[in-house]
Amino acid sequence: MHFFTSVTACYIPKARVLAKTLKMHNEDAVLHLVISDDLPPGFDRENEEFDYVWNIEDIIEVENFRKWTFLHDVVELCTAVKGAAALHIIKELGVDRLVYLDPDIGVFGSLAPVSDMLEENSVLFTPHSTAPATAPRGIVDDELCALKYGVYNFGFLAVKSDSRGMRFLRWWNDRLMGYCYDDIPNGMFTDQKWGDIAPGLFDFIGIIHLPEYNVATWNLSHRKVSGSQHEGWSVNGRPLRFFHFTGFDSGAHRVMLALHAKPGDPVWELSLLYEKWLEEAGQEELGKLVYKYAYYANGRKIEKKHRKMFRLRSDVYDYFDDPYSDECCAWMERNTVSNKNLKELFISKYKYKFLSFFSAGKMRRKYKALYAREKFALNQIQAFLNESNL
Repeated sequence: MHFFTSVTACYIPKARVLAKTLKMHNEDAVLHLVISDDLPPGFDRENEEFDYVWNIEDIIEVENFRKWTFLHDVVELCTAVKGAAALHIIKELGVDRLVYLDPDIGVFGSLAPVSDMLEENSVLFTPHSTAPATAPRGIVDDELCALKYGVYNFGFLAVKSDSRGMRFLRWWNDRLMGYCYDDIPNGMFTDQKWGDIAPGLFDFIGIIHLPEYNVATWNLSHRKVSGSQHEGWSVNGRPLRFFHFTGFDSGAHRVMLALHAKPGDPVWELSLLYEKWLEEAGQEELGKLVYKYAYYANGRKIEKKHRKMFRLRSDVYDYFDDPYSDECCAWMERNTVSNKNLKELFISKYKYKFLSFFSAGKMRRKYKALYAREKFALNQIQAFLNESNL
């Protein structure tokens, strides 16, 4: 069976751990690495466990590739390419069954049952949670988060390349090409929220409720991990298939782990084992690399509000053929608002109001006009921010 994952260079250590654990328990697994970045120095394909390496420049079919990448931050980009990558791999290699796994997943058992499940269902999802919360904290951490970020976790997705599976992939890819953003107020959270409506649109999507698939900190309230590295791992008494170590870099993984597991609990041993594997895979060296689409050509970092401006303003999008150019950078810095700019406007607005109150004649008219100008500017900015969720 074929598998793929999507990364930038800083996630290659995680992808190496995924490859190591996947092939340890699935000898026939073929793993594809899809990279939205340059490969790091010293990356030797001959000495890696990835069977194929695909760069998104060879996969994404859009009118202006540089404009399209500029629209996305790093997480949005790595998720936006998943549908296109799946279609490309199936087309190029004639793959019958294809599974996506996030790079921060560790595989601890055979995934052959996934292939069996694809006999009956052309597409497979895993929910974030498979049991109701039993405490207020669980409602907030598990259920409300699922409503916010997506009912199904797209760190896993399996598809069969029959007519139904391909119909789903084409639909999903079409949505991701234009609507794969971290924009929760407007109903989007990268690739994941599209999964909420997919089972209503396609009657061939199967939902894996078995607890041993996609175990993560968000479902530990009802999934009990037991065992050890020596004797193997189980969850709710069933052999663990894979664990999703999400939030490892930010520290969120450990915070959530502490909420659901006492020190010495087997799941802590599992987490520490994963951390050890990451270090062996080059986390210290590669983990802090910044992807190549993070900067303008002049080396300035692209701010998220610049990407949003480019996305929301069709006139700006149409004007700049290369959004990474010095010209575009200068325009963005002149025309987007920082917290510092807002603070300065707010202070000057009330400064001119105060001065107009204690002035007379021409000076009073001058300060009143300046006050009106600053007030108008603040109102315009606030209206734009409210409209665009910047």
